[in-house]
Amino acid sequence: MNKHYKQVRDFHEAFGHEQANTPTEIDYSTALNRAIWTGEELVEFLYATVDGNKEEFSRTLNEFHKGLDKAAVKTIEKNPDVDNKLVAQMDALTDVSYFNYGSFAVAGVDPEPLFDIVQDANMGKLWEDGKPRYREEDNKIQKPPYWEFLYAPEAKLEAEIERQSK
Repeated sequence: MNKHYKQVRDFHEAFGHEQANTPTEIDYSTALNRAIWTGEELVEFLYATVDGNKEEFSRTLNEFHKGLDKAAVKTIEKNPDVDNKLVAQMDALTDVSYFNYGSFAVAGVDPEPLFDIVQDANMGKLWEDGKPRYREEDNKIQKPPYWEFLYAPEAKLEAEIERQSK
């Protein structure tokens, strides 16, 4: 089993998130939410790419939207039949993973240690009793008060990238 997949399954189990034990189609609501969350990370990626320049970010985000609109038109025009929803979903997600790993290759960064740092930070969101806490208004995971000091990943990510640069 893929190490990163196992780590994410462990996270899902610890935090009571949905997961299946056999191949299962992803329902509409879950698929849409996961696509939005993935999109949020891509937006952060683009923001970092323009060094936080808000004006340039606005232009870049507009280009990103145009690219998504073009992809939607292309998909509709191809009008492919979806004979097997699960296979089609997994094909698309595999392509997302492939492009994501390709971005690490373009940057010359080994993602495995970075993933381990982020996994540690995410699992650090469990409280001392080993259970998660959720905000009432939006059910978002609450970080324990000591999380920033012990688990915040940014400095650790920076140190690892610096290590890889040498």
